[in-house]
Amino acid sequence: MARYLDRFTEEEVLKVVKAYLVDGLSHRKIQFEILGLPSPARGGGFVTMDILHHFNINGDKKGILAKEDINDLIKNSTGNYLEILKKIKDYFKEENEAEKVIRGLNTYGTVDTEITVETKQRVGQDKLRNYILDIYEHKCALCDIDKDDLLICSHIIPWRVDEQNRLNPKNAICLCAQHDKLFDKGYFSLDENYKIIFGMKADDIIINLLKDANFREPLQDSPDKELLKIHFRLYCK
Repeated sequence: MARYLDRFTEEEVLKVVKAYLVDGLSHRKIQFEILGLPSPARGGGFVTMDILHHFNINGDKKGILAKEDINDLIKNSTGNYLEILKKIKDYFKEENEAEKVIRGLNTYGTVDTEITVETKQRVGQDKLRNYILDIYEHKCALCDIDKDDLLICSHIIPWRVDEQNRLNPKNAICLCAQHDKLFDKGYFSLDENYKIIFGMKADDIIINLLKDANFREPLQDSPDKELLKIHFRLYCK
């Protein structure tokens, strides 16, 4: 029985397994980058190892999905390893569906998979975030912060509110954590020319903080101006 498996979400477990089977990352790197846990040179990676061993994933399977077809592996596998391979296959389906929606190739429908609704939503969010960071060239649209771990895929109309626009890249802006929070709480929005307009809650401190900021448009899929009007009406007045 795995000691640490129950401490993590299904999504985190799938990311661990995918990183090992597809990307061939080390136990230590997965533990640090995906689980966000310390991973010292001596003795690091044991949490990752514990999770992988629960699914009968050992060293001979490192990077195996970069070389072999997942359907062939499913046919020849049993037990926990078979079950996690099926979920990884479903995870790939969700990634592909989300990618199509984000790039305007499809409408997001329900895919019949074994992974939970919450995990499906997170897969879509991750795909959208990656796309948004790319088109904003990994930089906040209002300042020069360019560290990925400080950048947010900020929804104009929140994910929880508008299901139709959840994966619409025109409903998202790349903002640093500070600007994201101010935007989300209605301290400011953007007008039809992408100029900053302040909300009712913005005081002199907030106004002085943002008054010289200029919105930098993305390479493509600029924010939807109608959605910005809705954002201002709902959250800034």
